[in-house]
Amino acid sequence: MAGTTLPQPGSESPLGSWLLPIAGMSLVLLAALALGPSGVLSALIIGTALIVIGGRPHWGVATILTLLMVQYGSRRYQRTGLAAYVETLIPPGSGLLTINNLLGLFLALLLVYQIYRDSDWGFLRNRQVQLVGLLTLALIISGAWNSVDYREQAELGLRVRGQDPMRLMVSRGMFLVFFAFFVRRPGEIRTIAGIFVALAVLSAWSGSSAALVGAGRSEVADYRGGGSAVLLEAAQNPNRLAMFATLGLIFIWEYLQSNRRMRYRGIAFVLVLLMVVTVFLSASRGGVVGLAVATALLFVRRRQGARGLVYGVATVIVGGMLISQVVPPEALERLTNLPGVSESSDLEGSGSIRKRQYTYGIGVKIWSQAPILGVGLGNWSYKRFLTDPVRSAAAPHNAYLKALAEGGIVTLLLYLTLFYVTTRQLNAIVAHEGAMAWARADGTDWLVHATRIGLMTFLVFSLFADLFDLIFFYLLIGLSASLIRRYFSGEGVMTAQAA
Repeated sequence: MAGTTLPQPGSESPLGSWLLPIAGMSLVLLAALALGPSGVLSALIIGTALIVIGGRPHWGVATILTLLMVQYGSRRYQRTGLAAYVETLIPPGSGLLTINNLLGLFLALLLVYQIYRDSDWGFLRNRQVQLVGLLTLALIISGAWNSVDYREQAELGLRVRGQDPMRLMVSRGMFLVFFAFFVRRPGEIRTIAGIFVALAVLSAWSGSSAALVGAGRSEVADYRGGGSAVLLEAAQNPNRLAMFATLGLIFIWEYLQSNRRMRYRGIAFVLVLLMVVTVFLSASRGGVVGLAVATALLFVRRRQGARGLVYGVATVIVGGMLISQVVPPEALERLTNLPGVSESSDLEGSGSIRKRQYTYGIGVKIWSQAPILGVGLGNWSYKRFLTDPVRSAAAPHNAYLKALAEGGIVTLLLYLTLFYVTTRQLNAIVAHEGAMAWARADGTDWLVHATRIGLMTFLVFSLFADLFDLIFFYLLIGLSASLIRRYFSGEGVMTAQAA
């Protein structure tokens, strides 16, 4: 954004910075006194957290991100392994008065206060915030026009899971607003990206470990990665686990290429291999396609020289050896059963191919019922049950198809516009030497590349899974928004002045 200038350290009143957190803690302490001695310890913990977040709001955004990625919400699965331990530490995400919502309310008050103090409305000129706002509005209108009839769905025997879809979209939109407003400085952006990488690594480890011992997601196949032992909620699905592993690989690889300290190389190389093996253990054909696209983008971007070629060949050789030794034969059989190549009704995964092809036809029929605004947010399962002759309520397994069916052509075009604008602006940053020099000085040049390649890879994975309502989608857009706001101007001219 042209003319964006970040506040200088020390340029704001110290009293103004701490006024709202101190007021919040005072209210918490008063509430604790009203509740009695048992509430004092909780009040002190909450009050301390409010003061920390009041001084460093990006930690509040990071906390909400972590909670939303890990929580299972109202769907209380019996979790095992690492996930079972983490579940005891993190409160559930169902209901209105959750820690997520209370923290979001505090950040909203902090946002209003800082806008009032600084008159900083620049985040509203960010294209990502504008387009996500339009997307949210379009989906809310679609949902209001064709609202979810929970009573009728219950009478039909359909299970209504998760929170209200319109409330979900509003909370996701607010998360992006908080991200764009509070996460601005290089260290803050790197912190958020680092949290995602850590969660992706832990999920890859727990998901691949479950596959190796035959404890994968039982609803799909025990030999596939995923299941209740995976740390991230969404990664219990093997296709999504493959996506998280691939995107984690992208961030690790780009960081490795920009930080050539030898002591990091061994660890990074091991983590890259873990991510590759996890994709194959997921036995997700879409995951392997996404991994191939990501690998091609990484090597094309770097125009690998001799050193890069050596590392690439070494990764392929070692990865191939690990895959041949640890990936179950059923997973390899499923991965090689490709439509139009070696498809056979007797091989693993052939039923999945036929179901997806059938689902696409049903999805077009659902969309034709309301082509402009869609059949309503959250109504896919209900409409499919009524439309499908076999009375199936299965998911579309295609984010574009789901957006088209539930939100109509308006919503799909808004999504495509968001991806086009964001990718174009990130490409413009990469192509401008001054902007990239500034990013290198900030230590975020690797993050610009990783976010750009990650977004393009995400578009590929969206062909095989329902991803647009995941908090990770908003994380990618949020990272893009923060980087674009810092390094890109609306006229396409980069501003390389120190903030």
